[in-house]
Amino acid sequence: MINRIANWIFCCALVLMALSNVSGQQWPLQSHYMLNKYRDNPAYGGLERSLSVFLNYRDQYNSFTGNPKTFYIGADMPFYIWNGALGFSLYNQSAGVASNTSIKGSYNYVLGTPYGFLSVGGRLGIDMLKYNSKGIITPDGDYDDGLNHNDPTLENTGFGGTGLSWELGAYFYGANIEAGITITDLPEHSFDLGQSIYRKGMSTTIFAQYKYNYSDQLKFLPSLLIRADKAVVQSELSLTGRYNNTFLGGIGLRGYHVNSLDAIYLVIGTNISEKYFLTYSYDFGISQLRSYHQGTHEITLSYNLQRLIGLGLPPKIIYNPRDL
Repeated sequence: MINRIANWIFCCALVLMALSNVSGQQWPLQSHYMLNKYRDNPAYGGLERSLSVFLNYRDQYNSFTGNPKTFYIGADMPFYIWNGALGFSLYNQSAGVASNTSIKGSYNYVLGTPYGFLSVGGRLGIDMLKYNSKGIITPDGDYDDGLNHNDPTLENTGFGGTGLSWELGAYFYGANIEAGITITDLPEHSFDLGQSIYRKGMSTTIFAQYKYNYSDQLKFLPSLLIRADKAVVQSELSLTGRYNNTFLGGIGLRGYHVNSLDAIYLVIGTNISEKYFLTYSYDFGISQLRSYHQGTHEITLSYNLQRLIGLGLPPKIIYNPRDL
């Protein structure tokens, strides 16, 4: 078992080593990506064949001034009338003087194959960006030394903008292997943001996970996530274990070389009732930022109806004309 997992991780490491250098963060990060797959890929909707709801809060780089804080809620469920699933998501991220709220709805079509389920879908919604100019020193701009740094493009009361955002995804769900890809904001587009223009470029997310059943009660789940656009690549590699679907524990690594390594994180979780699961993680910083913050906290509360939706529906009526 250890050899198989080691081989899987080694293959993932080779993929990561082939990627180009990166810097910065473009998307709201989530250390629980291996648990909430619908968040990154709309095509995952309904594949658990039940109503699933996720609430997530992430306090990144705790105690760092203006640190990113993200709240997310998402829900998805099968919708067999359309041979697929429907979903909804809302998240808000604040970082420094900026705040972004995104509201989206999704639909995905699910096709059964001899090897598993193949799903394709999309997500469409709006992004609402706001900037608090009072948090920037330049709008006032008068200093004791007589210098004036007023910036005419910044408004004293703040500014914002609203624009469309969309995603296309494909996901394969097999007995032991899962994999998916998401393409966001293709073609590239823009919308007005105060007196400026906010441009959204295409980005891609790739996810893969392998399930190894060590026993009837214990299973291991190595997972890989890669996010990329024209300038930035972010990677996650993790190994989690579940015991009797009641307890969860794992470890993960964000980054893949000296310039991109960000954190090592630990994940723990447990059932708090038959339908609710609580997960917590802590990120230990390993980049140069570790001297300025006190780690990252993330907590997720998930709900699953634990009922197969769509089963037990009345069969179609077949009219027999022989007695007419």
